[in-house]
Amino acid sequence: MDIQLSIIHLFIVMLGWSCLIGPVDAVMRHISHCRLCHRCHLGAIPPDGSGGLSSDESGSTTASSTTDVVLPSSLHSRLRKNRALTMSKTIDDVKVRSSVGAGANAHWRKPPPPVYDPELDPTVPIQFKPSSYRPRRQTEMAALPVCDECYGCQHNLTLIFESTVFLNHTYTSEIGATTSWIFRTHTNMTPSGEAVVKVHCVPVAKRVGFQMPVCNPLRIAEIMRLLISLGKLSQDCGFTDLIPRMWLAPVLGVVPGVGYPIDWWGLWMEYVEGISLENFLYHGIPRRQPLETVADMFNNRLNKTRVVRAAIFDLLTSQCDRHAQNLFLQEDGNLKLIDNESCLQHMWRHCGFDSVFVPTTQKQEIVRLANHYVNKLPTSTGQPQIPRFDADPQLLLDYRCYLPEGQEQIGTQYPPQIDKCLRHIASMTPEEVAKVYGFPDVRVAGNLHTRATDMITRGYEWAAKYGHPQNAAPKRYRIQPKCCSLRINRTQFACGHAWKPSYELPLGNPFNGREWDKDRPDPGTYVGGTFPEDGEVGGSVAEDGAGMQPWP
Repeated sequence: MDIQLSIIHLFIVMLGWSCLIGPVDAVMRHISHCRLCHRCHLGAIPPDGSGGLSSDESGSTTASSTTDVVLPSSLHSRLRKNRALTMSKTIDDVKVRSSVGAGANAHWRKPPPPVYDPELDPTVPIQFKPSSYRPRRQTEMAALPVCDECYGCQHNLTLIFESTVFLNHTYTSEIGATTSWIFRTHTNMTPSGEAVVKVHCVPVAKRVGFQMPVCNPLRIAEIMRLLISLGKLSQDCGFTDLIPRMWLAPVLGVVPGVGYPIDWWGLWMEYVEGISLENFLYHGIPRRQPLETVADMFNNRLNKTRVVRAAIFDLLTSQCDRHAQNLFLQEDGNLKLIDNESCLQHMWRHCGFDSVFVPTTQKQEIVRLANHYVNKLPTSTGQPQIPRFDADPQLLLDYRCYLPEGQEQIGTQYPPQIDKCLRHIASMTPEEVAKVYGFPDVRVAGNLHTRATDMITRGYEWAAKYGHPQNAAPKRYRIQPKCCSLRINRTQFACGHAWKPSYELPLGNPFNGREWDKDRPDPGTYVGGTFPEDGEVGGSVAEDGAGMQPWP
C-alpha cells in the first residue's frame, strides 16, 4: 500500500523525532536559571500560573536572622554559597600553612595573626557583609541559557538617565561618572511609591566605550555602612530636608535593554523630583533655559534657608565632591544633596573638604574665576590664563547672602537642632561617635568629632579656615567678596550689585597640593591658608587649635 505524506504529516513526524532526540523546553524558567533574560515577569510564579522550571532557589523567600529584610531565597542561597567559599578558603589557607611547617627541616615560626574578615563575623548584619554585594560568578552563569522570557523578578528596573521635564524643558539625566548602575523602580518604602536604587558590581558597561565596573565588595560594604551612618547623622542634626532617605535592601530584576540578572543588594534612596544644577544651567532640549528663567530661579525661587544648611552640612561632614552634578534643583527652588559618600576623608584621604557652598574651597573658587584659571592650566601662547569676568549663577550659593541683616558670619549661631547635634558630637569621644552612628572606623568618626568641636567652639568660619580635616596649602583660598544677585548683561550674567573679586591665587600645584613643579612661572601670589583679615590673631588662634588633628 502506498503511503503519501503531506507536508503537515511530515512536520508532525519530524517533531516527534525531535522530541525523542531532546525534549523541548516549553516551560518558562526562573530568573536564577537564565544567563540573560530579555523580559522578566514580576512574581514568584509564571504569568500563566504554571509551576515553571524552578528549583529550591526560586519559589519562596527566607528571612535573615540579622536583619528584618526578607530575602528572595535564590539570593539567600547564593549568599550561603559565598560564605561557604569564604570559610573553605580560610580552612585551606590554614592547611597550607600547616603543611609548610610540617617538614622535618622546617623552621618553626609563629603563625601570623588572622586577618579580620567581616564575612565571618556574626555581629556584622547581612547588609554590611561583602558577599551581599557580590554577583554570581561568570563561570556559573556561562552554562545557563539566554531566556526570551522568565519569571521571579521583584523589581521592574528602568534607567534613571531617561528624560525629565523641568520648567517646560526636556532634560536627559546625566549617566554619571561612576561605573555603578542607577535605576528607578517602584517600592512600598516611600510615600510616592518610587525609589532610586544604586547597584555596584554589574559586569556590564553603562555605555559603549565606558569603563567596566570595578567590583570590590569589601570596599562597597564599607561605603554602605558610611552612607547609612550619614543618614543617622542627618536625622539627628535635622538635615533630612536636604539629604534623601537611604536604606539597604536586595534587588531582584534585570538591566533594561541588556537582560543581565541582578540578584544582590543595592543602595536604595527615595526618588527626588528635579534635575541636577549642572543640567539646569548648561543643558536642555530644544535649548537651554532663557537667561531670564535662570535669573528668576536664583534671584527669587532659590530656597535660601537650604543654602545655609547645605553649607553647614558640607563643612561638618567634610564633603569633597559637591559640584553642580551632585546638587539637585527642584522647580520651587528647593535643593537636595546627593552622592555624599566622598566625606570625612573616608575615600579621599588628601581632601579636607571641597564644596561650592563653602568658602576657601577650590570648587567655590572655580565658580568665581573659572576652572582653567584656578587650576593654572597652560596656554598655547605661554601667557598666563585669564579669569572669567562674567558671573556664574552658582555664586548665589554663597550662604553669606542669606544670613540675618547685618550679619556676615555664621560664627556659632546655628539653627537649634544643628546646635544641639554639634554639642552632642563634641561631648563624645571618637569611639563613642563611631558606635552611636555606626561609622566603619574610628578615624572617620574622629574627623567628624574634630570638625563638630571646631564649629561649635570656634565658629563656622574659623573651622573653614583653620580647622581639620584640612586641605593642603595650595588648595586653601582666601575669602572673596560675595555676589548675591544676578542681572542679565546681553548674552551672559553679571553680578547685580557692585562686586570686585580678587584674582589672586595661592602658591603651589592646585592638583596635588604640593609645591609648584611646572616649567612655567607659578601665577600664585600668596601662601594658601593665610587670611589677612585675621592678622596675627588668626594665625595664633590656628596654632592654638593645632592639637586638634584629624585621626590617623
